[in-house]
Amino acid sequence: MTAFFQKPLWLRILVAMVLGVILGFGIRPEGYLNGLIDGEAWSAALKLLGDAFIRLIRMLSVPLIFVSVAAAVVSIGDLSRLGKSGARIAALYIPSGLLAACLGVGLAMLLQPGAGIEAPAGLSAPPVKPPPTGADILAMFIPANPVKALAEGDMLSVIVFAILLGVGVLGAREAAKPVADVLDGAAHALTKLVTYIMELAPVGAFALMAWAVALMGADALVKLAALIGTVYLGCFIYGFVVYGSFIKFVLGLPLLPFFKGMSEAMAVAYSTSSSNATLPVTMRCMIEKLGISRRMSAFVSSMGATVNMDGTAMYICIVTIFGAQLFGIPLDGGQLVGIVIAASLGAIGAAGIPGGSIVFIPLVLGIAGVPVEVIAIILGADRIMDMMRTVVNVLGDSAAAVAVAKWEGELDVEAYKGNQIREERLV
Repeated sequence: MTAFFQKPLWLRILVAMVLGVILGFGIRPEGYLNGLIDGEAWSAALKLLGDAFIRLIRMLSVPLIFVSVAAAVVSIGDLSRLGKSGARIAALYIPSGLLAACLGVGLAMLLQPGAGIEAPAGLSAPPVKPPPTGADILAMFIPANPVKALAEGDMLSVIVFAILLGVGVLGAREAAKPVADVLDGAAHALTKLVTYIMELAPVGAFALMAWAVALMGADALVKLAALIGTVYLGCFIYGFVVYGSFIKFVLGLPLLPFFKGMSEAMAVAYSTSSSNATLPVTMRCMIEKLGISRRMSAFVSSMGATVNMDGTAMYICIVTIFGAQLFGIPLDGGQLVGIVIAASLGAIGAAGIPGGSIVFIPLVLGIAGVPVEVIAIILGADRIMDMMRTVVNVLGDSAAAVAVAKWEGELDVEAYKGNQIREERLV
């Protein structure tokens, strides 16, 4: 048992997820443990345990992002350099979202995941929140009450306020040095706390996987196997082939250290299905495993977790075309272009809204003329698909951070190659 706890964290999480799948099938009503234990009680207890782990991570997300982004802006020291970094991030994220959406459309048209499936009779869609108005979107970016934004975990507003605070500290110079020291110290302390909490990740992953499998069962997976397979294939291609090619051929860096360095973040992303919940782990992996400077990892990863949703853009496209195929609706070239653009923009907007993809899917369905009831069909397997697209979102943030850090001289290439970080980066 002692030897197991000495294994790499990503391996312990992977083993825990496999064990969770086995237990999940056992505690279903028709499972092999039926009659031996109360499956419903076990499922509820597992969900409680998994939620506790997610809450621990989320507890750190908002304060860590706030102090890290503010400290990152202060450490940049030059507002023109801040603008340059922001332009480079936008130049990476916008085309990447469009490319992911195009891949989703291409795979769905090629593999036809909705062909041959019969829409259930009497299908009704779950209640869908109306999409945000322009005023709502503006409110996401400009917090009327920063304290309320921090308390409610409104990540977009928190990031904007953190950037503005950092700019203010820069402008105040020596008078605000105590504030800069507090921000930097808090960022280091919270990063260390993430390291401690991550030792509980295998327990959280085990509980979440067992609960998810017990909830869905094999039926939902079999009925939507083609859709799930298309989403997973698209995520694999984009996450490992596209990002991998970018790292290898554009940045000229070896691939293995990148994926090895982000293995813990990928495992947490897969088990929690939340980019924001994974954010503290993502930042720690960037700093400690990839050799990215603390300020660059904070700035790029926090922006990425709120605007870079390549996996979500791809997913929205695949679901829309799946619905069109399910209901036998032909799509022309103009509609496909509209789907790509709407999905890319919707993925960005979805990042700031809980359950955001479900909010924006009806808008894209409308472009294709697909009934909104298709949402009711995919909900049974949405969790298993959400897990994989979250991994893509996290990998996209990490690849962008490596790129911007390399271009701005804030990547320790030797540390990246050996996944060994110099001591001065951790203090």
